[in-house]
Amino acid sequence: MRLIPVTQSPYQEQTFDFNGRKIRLTLRFNSIGEFWAMDVYEPVTQRQICQGQALACGVPILLRSTQPYFFYLEDESGADLDVMAASDLGTRCFLYIGAK
Repeated sequence: MRLIPVTQSPYQEQTFDFNGRKIRLTLRFNSIGEFWAMDVYEPVTQRQICQGQALACGVPILLRSTQPYFFYLEDESGADLDVMAASDLGTRCFLYIGAK
């Protein structure tokens, strides 16, 4: 799996290549529900892969999709807690992408 560089900024967008696919990842922190959500878009094929997908620790995100990749949020503190504050992403919880 490859680590995706993230920060605590409440809105982040980045485009990167993974195994020959260009992926645009958007991360947003929902301050009312206190969770991080992600959108995944493939600009080459102009396909929205997911929108508003909540990040949860220990759950392979998009594993059941037809995409050849998935995302994984890991709590490096060992407590296996989901991100509860904007500051948790990139400090306690780290986002990875992996090939299926």
